[in-house]
Amino acid sequence: MVRARQAVITEPFKTTVREVDIADPGPTQILIAAEYSAISAGTELAVYTGTHQWLKDPNLPDWKFPFRSGYSAAGRVLKVGKDFPGGLKEGDRVSYPGNHASAELLTVGHERCRVWKMPDDLTFEKAAAAVIARYGLGASVRAGLTLGRSAAVLGLGIIGQFALRCLLAAGASPVVGIDAVKMRRDAAKAAGADHVIDPSAGDAKEQLNAFLGTRGAELIADATGVPDAIPVAMSLACDAGQVVVVGSPRGKAKEVNFYDDLHRRYIEVTGAHGNMLFEPAHTRLAGAWDINKAQTWLLRQLAAGRLSLAGLVTHTITPEQLGDAYEGLLKDKDNYLGVLMKWV
Repeated sequence: MVRARQAVITEPFKTTVREVDIADPGPTQILIAAEYSAISAGTELAVYTGTHQWLKDPNLPDWKFPFRSGYSAAGRVLKVGKDFPGGLKEGDRVSYPGNHASAELLTVGHERCRVWKMPDDLTFEKAAAAVIARYGLGASVRAGLTLGRSAAVLGLGIIGQFALRCLLAAGASPVVGIDAVKMRRDAAKAAGADHVIDPSAGDAKEQLNAFLGTRGAELIADATGVPDAIPVAMSLACDAGQVVVVGSPRGKAKEVNFYDDLHRRYIEVTGAHGNMLFEPAHTRLAGAWDINKAQTWLLRQLAAGRLSLAGLVTHTITPEQLGDAYEGLLKDKDNYLGVLMKWV
């Protein structure tokens, strides 16, 4: 048995750290001790503010307060059940979709029971964000061929940063980042973005067209999480271009001109939720990508340095500082971007 600490959202705008006992793993379970976990500003803030739509769904009992937030972590295997697949052993360094907790017990068959062995030269700090990175990777995968295609990322929060960095790693060129927050634009430039645009300094469409020398980019990744931003993303795409929605737009857009902005311009607008996109039911990607391939690719790119984290991690916190980090992500976007929680 292991005594574990868990960072929990107890109710809107309140967090705490609780201690629980975790039993030794059964035959189909694995027990992992966390080194770091990473904060997902979209999903976690939606729960922290009480606005996530699933909190009101009676069919989703796990999405209620007190809520265990977080879904991206890295650590070491403590114990492995005799029937747990994958050949993992005690001491192995792994990336996994863990909550913010010092230890996690995962069971085969549960949706969170996915564990990936880390490359030997990859640090825990980088690996902790790998599961979140998959949501940004969705733009590259959903778009298909990206090599040499012009791309722009609208919204440079944590998901937008990973969308931009994955597009760079996938050979898109040029790659442009768009965000009103200077720190986020600077982080995108540090990662290798060819250009950044401040939409508060003038019309983003005009700025993008001036840089590209064409009307719109071939690929637009919307990572804002704001429904009304999707028509804006559509306006930034060239005719016959693609818009891939990688942020989670919770709500309804107020105005979409389907005839002029979609139909007559024959652009493609697609969703790319970084979890569902790689599930077996999504046969469009069958044989090309699955969740294991996506995470293995991300871990290898992080280890090799081809997927840069430059300028991304702005804060490393203790579990007791989770509420402060949420408040910073909500109210201080000039200083808060990527946040890691240190457990060891």
